[in-house]
Formats: sequence, C-alpha cells, structure tokens
Amino acid sequence: MSDDRRTPGQRPWITRRRVVGTAIGGWVMAGLSACGIGGGDDDAGDIPDPTETPKLTPTPTQAAIGTPVGGYVNPDRYRGRTLTVATSIGPYADAQRDAYFTPFQDATGAEVFSRGLGSNQSDLTGQVDGEVVTWDVACVPMDWVRTLANDGYLTEIDRAYVDVTVLFPEVVGQYAVGADLFSTAIVYPVAAAQSPSDWGDFWNTASFGEGRCLRKSPVGTLEFALLADGVRRDDLYPLDVDRAFASLDRIKPHIVQWWEDGKQPAELVANLQAGLASSWNIRADLQTVRDEVRLQWTGGMLSADAWVVPRGAPNLDVAMDFINYATRAVPQANFSRQLTYGPVNRRAFDHIRPDRLPFLPSAQPQFGLQFFENWNYWIDNLDLLTDRFNEWLESDPDPAGTPEG
Repeated sequence: MSDDRRTPGQRPWITRRRVVGTAIGGWVMAGLSACGIGGGDDDAGDIPDPTETPKLTPTPTQAAIGTPVGGYVNPDRYRGRTLTVATSIGPYADAQRDAYFTPFQDATGAEVFSRGLGSNQSDLTGQVDGEVVTWDVACVPMDWVRTLANDGYLTEIDRAYVDVTVLFPEVVGQYAVGADLFSTAIVYPVAAAQSPSDWGDFWNTASFGEGRCLRKSPVGTLEFALLADGVRRDDLYPLDVDRAFASLDRIKPHIVQWWEDGKQPAELVANLQAGLASSWNIRADLQTVRDEVRLQWTGGMLSADAWVVPRGAPNLDVAMDFINYATRAVPQANFSRQLTYGPVNRRAFDHIRPDRLPFLPSAQPQFGLQFFENWNYWIDNLDLLTDRFNEWLESDPDPAGTPEG
C-alpha cells in the first residue's frame, strides 16, 4: 500500500481507519459526546482566532531534554529483565528510541528491544492466538484498539502503574493510552496571495488558487464537508451524512486528486498543482515541502496513536511501567522535539521551546481550533459510509474530477 502518513520509509497505516466494536471494548472516550476539545483544566476558556504555522526554516528543534523523570532514578529496578516493543519502522521508531526506549533502559536497567509492527493486526493477534506472545507493548493506530479489545487481544491498562491524570482524557481508555497526536488540517502554499481561514474558504473555489485535494476516505472528509457547510465543531457528531455529501457535490468538480498516499497533498500544493489540500500536519513538515507550504489549523481533525499491551505479554509489570514512563512530560517533549506529533501529556509543553509549539497539533492555540476524531461514531458507521463514499466517487465518470474552467 502506498498510503502512509509518516515520514518516508515507514509502514502504511492510513487506509485502516477502522475501529470495530461496541461499548464492551473498553475504549471509553471521555469528552467525545460532542466533537469539541475536552482537555481538562489546562484548556483555554475561549476559542482563539484562526492560527497558522509561521514560516521558519528549518522547523525549530532543540537539544534533548536531560531532566530526570520523577520516580525513575533506580537503574537496577529491572536489571536482568527485558522489554520488547512493537512499533513502526524508520524515523518514527528512531524518535521513539531516543525519547523512550533508551532513556527507560538507562533509568530502570531493563533491556529494551524494538520490533516492526507490520501493516495490520495479524502479527499481534497471531501471537495471542498461538499463546506464544513475544511483544510486551505495541504502539498501534487508535483505530485498532476497539477491535483488538473486543476480541480479547489486549490487557487492561493498570492504573496502579500508569498515571493518566495529566493526559488529555480523549486518549485515555481501559485498554489503551495515547502515545501521540497528529492532525489533518488545511495546507496551502507560502506564496499564496491570501491564506484560507477555514473549510468554508477551502470550498470557495473562486479564490485561494485552482484545484483542491482531499483524502479518498469518508473519515475526516465528511467532517470537513460539514464544517464547510456551516456546521459547528461541537455539533458535528452524529454526522448529517446527506448534508455532507451534498456539500461534497459542490467541491467534487474541483478535486484534482483524491489522495491515498500521505505525501501527495503537501507535494501537490508545494508544486502549485492544487491551491489547497487536506493533509496530515506531519507531512507538511517534511524537508521537501516545509519551505513551500503552511498549515491552517482551524477545523483540523485530531487523531492519535496508542500504547497497548497484548494479552499474555511476558513482562507485564515492565510493560505497564514503560507506558507510564513514555507518557511522562519529559519523554513526551523529547519525542515532539524530533517529529511534529503533539504530546498527549499536557505538562510536556513546559519543556518545549516556544518557537517549536506552533508546529505541534496539541499545543495552544491550535489545539483549541480543532476537534477530535470521534472513534465511537466511526465504530458503527465506517463500513456503511465507506461503501457510500466509494459509490459516490464512482458516480462521476471521472472520479478524480476535472476543475471547471
């Protein structure tokens, strides 16, 4: 599969936005009765004005933060023990190694090994089914959690080890804890005569350059269509599907690409082949395009990756302690200083340089401009709406669309 929201060379996750299951799956999503931001006590009271990523070349980085993590000062705690973590390969895993794996090993004495996760759930489920579990922790797309939990493949997160009180509540569940946050937002060219303010501007094809680029998936695309049609973020879910498709009907002739590969939208905008596109924020920060594009965060959709523990993990206590460590403020800040994924720990921002914060989706003010993907809604509706979306695309003789002249 070519679709990949991460940096080049890493495994694809994009096409499976599938979260299957029911309430018994244990992913009790706090704050998702509406689509607005929950965020806890650290939230700003008022929604700020639209914001965008400033043009900084290169994206500001900072040296590794060496502050010890509270409670992790005994290098012999797990001496002689091991921990195996399954995760993506490439730069994402490299950043996790530098932020989480090596520091945890140094702080506790546990020998940490990383393994490639693969592009689907079968490696994890196969280990549990075969009763030969070699992974202690896995970092998976949040989309996987519900089906894995419902089918009995995960171990409950042990709150005796994992302190979730400082994490965004939207990414805390019975069987998973958020690892990082990323956003799908509007990307536009630096050279544009004017910048878009929201999805309403995206739908305004008379301005903001010719051609548009949207993801070839109902997830996010339907939400953006509704925002463009005037629906408030707090009123998005349950989606008014008929209204969303009516809104998409208006933009369809102007779509130059329904993207499946996460690299495409930012590249099309950077090359002036599309005036505006929806894009993962991490992709707009790649070296090949970061000087040419900017992000408009208003109406962006926040999604997440998650830490889980397979049922039967051989080093359960070390696994839970590792998840706690990896969600502390300093390790989270050390991860986000390398890649533009947002921390899930609200206190991590205290350790991140101010000039880095505008690039992170969970930092203010951009955090308050966005909404969380409602995993609970997509649990029940993904298959049906994917079928309808694909049929809608095929109803056009030219599914890619042809911009009106």
